[in-house]
Amino acid sequence: MRLGVIAVATTIFAYSMPAMAQGDMGFDVNVTLSKEAAAKLAAEKEGIAAFASYYGDPKPNAEKHANEIGQISVSPEDEWVEIPATGGHAHISGTKVDRQTLKWVDGGVMVNVNVVSARKSNPDNMLDCDIIDGAVAEVRKAPVTLHCYLIEEAHPDTKVKP
Repeated sequence: MRLGVIAVATTIFAYSMPAMAQGDMGFDVNVTLSKEAAAKLAAEKEGIAAFASYYGDPKPNAEKHANEIGQISVSPEDEWVEIPATGGHAHISGTKVDRQTLKWVDGGVMVNVNVVSARKSNPDNMLDCDIIDGAVAEVRKAPVTLHCYLIEEAHPDTKVKP
C-alpha cells in the first residue's frame, strides 16, 4: 500500500512541477558595454533591453504550422527583459513559449536574442550588440555574455553566440 501512495504522490508532484522539470526554456545573459556606449547611455538616461524569440524546424507532418521562412514559432510574442543602463545580468525565463507548439518541432528548440537600447530617452536604437541564435540546450549550459557598442562606434564584427 505504501508503494502505491508514493507512486501516486510522485505522479501528482511531476505534473505540478514548474516548467523547469518539464523542459525549461530559461537561461541567463550578461550584457557588457564599451566605454563609449556606457557613457552615452548614462548621459541620455537610457536603458537596455534584451528580447528573445523561440523557434524550431517543423516535423514533416507539421509543415502547415510553419511561418513564412519555414520555421515553427513556439513563442507567439517576444519576451522582453530590461537591463540597467550600465549593463549586467538578465534572466530570460522562457515563459512566452507556447508549450502546445513544441509538438510540431523536429529536434531541439532554438532561441534568438537581441539586445537594444530601451528607447526611454531616444526613439532610435543606439546599440550594436552580439546576438544569440542557437539551440536552447546550448544556451542553458552557462550564462552567455553579449557585448554592445554604439552603432556609430568603430568595433569588431558582431558575434553570433553560443
